[in-house]
Amino acid sequence: MQDIKKGKSITRELIDFIKDSSVINQLNITPKELRIGVFYTGVVLRSGHAGMSYTPVQEIPEAVCCPRSHAKMPAAGELLNKEITELMDYALDDNALKAAVGMATLNALSAVLLADDTCKYKPTAYGNALEVIDITCNDTVAMVGAFTPFIKKISEITEKLFVIEKNPKVVGKDDTFKIESADRLEEIIPQANILIITGVTLINHTLGPILDLAEKANEIVVVGPTASIYPEPLFKRGVTVMGGVRITDAARMIHLIGEAGSGYDFFDTCADKVIMRNEIIPVK
Repeated sequence: MQDIKKGKSITRELIDFIKDSSVINQLNITPKELRIGVFYTGVVLRSGHAGMSYTPVQEIPEAVCCPRSHAKMPAAGELLNKEITELMDYALDDNALKAAVGMATLNALSAVLLADDTCKYKPTAYGNALEVIDITCNDTVAMVGAFTPFIKKISEITEKLFVIEKNPKVVGKDDTFKIESADRLEEIIPQANILIITGVTLINHTLGPILDLAEKANEIVVVGPTASIYPEPLFKRGVTVMGGVRITDAARMIHLIGEAGSGYDFFDTCADKVIMRNEIIPVK
């Protein structure tokens, strides 16, 4: 399934848009704080805006060995000295740790764009993105990334729920749902009329190819803190709902990330869940 060039096309389009943005360029933005935590990575800009991204530790098997670990982030200690454009380009890297830093940077810069008075994209609602889509017993739902709080709820509505997840450890001993292998993506995604995708696919460059498989989907939801980007590249590709976050207290966010804060630690203290719905859906 994976076409590397196509897999990075969304991120490349977003980077090009931000680099050309007059809103961004007039501010001369530089990074102020950066943390790579156990669960999340965060970037705070000197403008006061901030963004976060999932830290894909499980995709770094070399983390047990010092020389190999160093190779994953050779610029440690120097990241804040880099130009913001270089940190943005990290999002295109095949190194998952660099890509996480890049996505956190893009989310912080997207926060600048989304806060501007001239921005055409405004929040549709606040809260969990999955609560704004209607699911019936007749729907076939494909979930890329196991959102465990919603799996039970969706399973009570439809029997046709497929959960595709790379990490089998997300299934607890009391969980009853089955994990489908990522090898079945090309089989499962074209069957689904509702598609729920983790924003982590922006880090591992699989979102574009997954969207290409969504032949029947009339609802495509991309969700999670990593999916807090300026939405135009996703909306152009048929995504109907984006559920990201807006950082309300950058200092608190960085502090929590540095102390291994997880998703639940951020909400109601330094981040709001923000939902944006695509009002114009392109014809495939």
